[in-house]
Parts: sequence; C-alpha cells; structure tokens
Amino acid sequence: MVLIIREGSYIKRSFIDIRNPILISLASGQKTINQISSETRINWKTVERHLTYLIGKGWVREAFSSAYVRIFELSAFGKDYLRKNVMKRIHISDKKIIRINGEPW
Repeated sequence: MVLIIREGSYIKRSFIDIRNPILISLASGQKTINQISSETRINWKTVERHLTYLIGKGWVREAFSSAYVRIFELSAFGKDYLRKNVMKRIHISDKKIIRINGEPW
C-alpha cells in the first residue's frame, strides 16, 4: 500500500498517481529503478511492480538487463500516452545510457 501523509493523516495514492510520475521520469531518458525511485520519491519496490505493469501495457521497455542493473525507457506507445493523456507539451528525450561504470555495453 502506498500512502501520502497530509496534515497528519494518510491518504492512499491511486495507480495513476504512481504510474504517471514514473512515466514522466522516463520522459527524460533511460533510467534504473533506483533513479526513478529517487526522482519520484516512490519506494523502489513499488516502482518495480508498476514498471512490470507498464511493460505489460507496452508503454515501457527494458533497454538493458544484467545481474546488477536493469535500465528502462519509454516505448513509442508510452510516449504517445504521455503526450495525449498527461502533458500535451512534454519534452521527451531520446537520451540513451551508453556507458556503465566507464564500460560501453
């Protein structure tokens, strides 16, 4: 359960309140789960579960996977969803991560 604390009370966030910030975070380029979690202030395990859903919808894809890191990016469907349903004037980057720890992959 994901909760928001407002004025001493807890309010449960809806799936859209969690998934849209994840998609917006990915609009600036490829990211790891921890990068998305830090940027959106959503627990990494919650981010991981919602990324699984977004991959199933075809809005996100796993760009790279290893035993130590998984990197995600928006798919064309995810970009279209963001432009049509979240922010009409969002800038979506095609920035790619090309090096990990100084090594190209």
